[in-house]
Amino acid sequence: SQPSLHDIVEEFEVAEHSKDGGVAIFMSSKISGTANTAQIACDMIGCKNVYVIDSLTASAGQKLLVEYAVKLRRQGKNSKEIYEEIERIKTKISLFACLDTLEYLHNGGRVSQTKAMLTTVARIKPVIRLSGGNVELLAKSFNIKRGIKSLAERLEREELNPHFPVYVMYSDNESLANDLTSDIKRLLPNVHSVETVKVGAVIGSHIGTNACGIAFVKL
Repeated sequence: SQPSLHDIVEEFEVAEHSKDGGVAIFMSSKISGTANTAQIACDMIGCKNVYVIDSLTASAGQKLLVEYAVKLRRQGKNSKEIYEEIERIKTKISLFACLDTLEYLHNGGRVSQTKAMLTTVARIKPVIRLSGGNVELLAKSFNIKRGIKSLAERLEREELNPHFPVYVMYSDNESLANDLTSDIKRLLPNVHSVETVKVGAVIGSHIGTNACGIAFVKL
């Protein structure tokens, strides 16, 4: 369940009256209502020193933004400067995933019943992209391992920002993430950092088991 308006107001009031202010980075508003609730909270207290960011991404994509914000803070940037830079870089975040089924995304209202039914009946493993906060069906695979391998091949065609790591995400089956990590390192030997991240409960409930994906920053 998303945090209440009251809880967010309390946190923002503390940050608003602190010396440094605050930057709040939320999961995509197309997936969760928390970013919109946060903006309401900010309007209620008249935020001038707290900045709300709709990340338009989730999971490791959001992690990339949070870690970058922390890095900027350590460099001495103020809250407004961090906000402006995160708003710029968030458009460069890409997230791809191969799922075992679209059933859970359909149950959560993220894809249509027709798409979910077709992939289930045909035993198709969908490859999706989170773009602009929306879930897009990119391709279909008849084998989960082949679908996951295709993620590394897609990454090979991207121009990666070398200052950010590539995150490999998995929901339940870590061996799939290890296979994907090996494929990425083989196809892109110049990528300086490939790290594995287990998705949280919120995203996990939407993508189901045996899901695996990648999050990265484009040039």
